[in-house]
Amino acid sequence: MTDILTDPGNDLLITTGDFTIGDSTLQEVQSIVMSYPGWWKEFPLVGCAAPNYLNSPGTGQKLSNTINQQLKLDGKTVTSLSASKNTNGTLTINVNGQNIVIGS
Repeated sequence: MTDILTDPGNDLLITTGDFTIGDSTLQEVQSIVMSYPGWWKEFPLVGCAAPNYLNSPGTGQKLSNTINQQLKLDGKTVTSLSASKNTNGTLTINVNGQNIVIGS
């Protein structure tokens, strides 16, 4: 999908004095994965609450199932999905070959 893009800090991406337009699919996936149910007032059930899984055991399968369900409900095609906790305390979620890193 083509939309206005944001930078890694979720601020609007401005290039040569104007909004940057481009493929926003990864940005949309990141928003769904990082948000909590209730954050999107028009769609209160959307959100995976991935940061909650940082300090919890058994991260992988439950989080993967939640992400898969949420992305399919949003109309995204999920061809590959994995979630793993790294030794440095971060959580890496790989959706269709794109990594989303949560934590320090």
